[in-house]
Amino acid sequence: MAMSRKRRALDRTATFCRSYLVTLGLAFAALGIFILQRDGADAATWPWWWFLLLAAFLLGGMALVLFGLLGPSNKMKSWAERSSSHEASLIIMVLAYPVYLVLSAFYDRR
Repeated sequence: MAMSRKRRALDRTATFCRSYLVTLGLAFAALGIFILQRDGADAATWPWWWFLLLAAFLLGGMALVLFGLLGPSNKMKSWAERSSSHEASLIIMVLAYPVYLVLSAFYDRR
């Protein structure tokens, strides 16, 4: 019985790491969409590196969302630890809690 509690606790940690990566990916994608909406009309005058930055935000954000939803559970914790080493990640952690509540219904089945 102690083993099942330990496994369930690990699954919950992996689920919160999933929700963190999904929230971080959504934040990056939303930032890319915001930049595109705000300055998209002037895209012809952008320097070349603005397109790379916009593509990094959009594609990187969507990649994080997809990895957070579909990736293997054993890699979630290491990816979340690597991406949460700054104090600003506390904001993402707070925003990730509602996402965790939604994802826990799908990933923490008993």
